Amino acid sequence: MLEGIHQNWPTRQAREIYQKLGDRAKYLELRHTQMKYGDDYHDLATFYWDEGNREQALAIAEEGMKKGEGRMDGLRSFLSDRAIEDGNREKYLALQFEQATQYLSLDTYNSFKNICSVEEWSAFEPKIVELLDKPSSRVYLKIRMHREEYEEVLAILLKRIYPVNGGESGDELTVAKELEQRFPEQILTYYLSGLRNLNSNASRNEYANRTEVVVKVRRMLVDVIKDESRWKFFAGKIKGDNIRRPAFQEEFGKVIAGWGEL
Repeated sequence: MLEGIHQNWPTRQAREIYQKLGDRAKYLELRHTQMKYGDDYHDLATFYWDEGNREQALAIAEEGMKKGEGRMDGLRSFLSDRAIEDGNREKYLALQFEQATQYLSLDTYNSFKNICSVEEWSAFEPKIVELLDKPSSRVYLKIRMHREEYEEVLAILLKRIYPVNGGESGDELTVAKELEQRFPEQILTYYLSGLRNLNSNASRNEYANRTEVVVKVRRMLVDVIKDESRWKFFAGKIKGDNIRRPAFQEEFGKVIAGWGEL
């Protein structure tokens, strides 16, 4: 029998079959055996809502907001729709704020701001700023850039130093590039922090990674700060320090413009 299956995926399949067959009792029996995640509560609340049991649907949804684990997007959307229908703007905004900030990103930040009036945004903005002030993922830098909080972003970058694996920190490096013209010397310092100790033996792969940083240093000195002599002094020194490291010279020669003439 379908109801004898207790693993999550088969049980979900069994619930769906009983629901399509219109067997309410069997569906509810299986549904109540798995009520852990937000999606579980959303599924049951939607079931009650679709059959016209508004009171029970709302009770289950509210219970899920208190007890549910994992993503709560479905439940919040369900309750947000009900709040709109009831004309409860305050509850609607509170739910949308929770939705936006659970996994805060520039997209969710903008989406929430767009549904607020000027007055409403003035009430919620300090709460978002408080979140941005906490240690967080690099995605928060994009929100601060959008808010034109350039000095705050610079301070965060300088505290972190250049990421060892730049490929995993695309947002951070994109932000740094956007700040090059505004804070050239500080961003140069940030890039230089990615070189670590250049005068040491390393793998060819590590040398290749360091060339990516030196390309940025060259751009800062030659194109942004416009001091080519400073670049030549810097590059000449690191070339001389590593003259007995052929792998170093080969990797840098492949990437760095004018390396052979230094």
